[in-house]
Amino acid sequence: MKGRVETARKYAPAARDYVLLRTLYLAGLRAQEAVSLDVVDVHFDRGPFRKLHVRFGKGAQTSGPRPRWVPMLDQLDVILRWFLDDVRPLFGDGPALFCQQAGGGLSASTLRNRLSMLLAVCGDGVSYFSPHDLRRACATRNYERGVDLVAIQQMLGHWHIGTTMRYVLPSATFIEDSYRRAVSDTLRVLSAPEQVR
Repeated sequence: MKGRVETARKYAPAARDYVLLRTLYLAGLRAQEAVSLDVVDVHFDRGPFRKLHVRFGKGAQTSGPRPRWVPMLDQLDVILRWFLDDVRPLFGDGPALFCQQAGGGLSASTLRNRLSMLLAVCGDGVSYFSPHDLRRACATRNYERGVDLVAIQQMLGHWHIGTTMRYVLPSATFIEDSYRRAVSDTLRVLSAPEQVR
């Protein structure tokens, strides 16, 4: 996707798609939550990792929107700063963060269609991949890196930890990788010089 931005016939939509999909992956947002973001929901001054204010988070049953704050991990803040400074002005001055070329906000169905089109163009044989798969990938990636499951639950906006657990699909080498990390950490502690009291 990043390489496609430089060669795309239409720079602004290609850059928007790149940033939108990176936001889904790095922040674990639902499609509807991402397209509902406004420019004012990006807070570069909030916390050490900056935050997105997801004002229209999915609520349980008929409870209405459930807002939450999502940290911009893995340099999502850098990507969004570039987008807001260099790309977003090309779409006009409307409130929506991710816009159509005419300036209005994207819909979740447009996002799904854009992802399908991108898979057809550069999917390397992947037949289907949804925006929600990026959300699952976010959960799995953070879990495999050692992020606490409750923190992932809060990030994704799930009511129940069991829902979050269903999102985590560890890789085939997860057990071996976890074992190597544990042994490595133990050896590092054992080989560290004792601190003088």
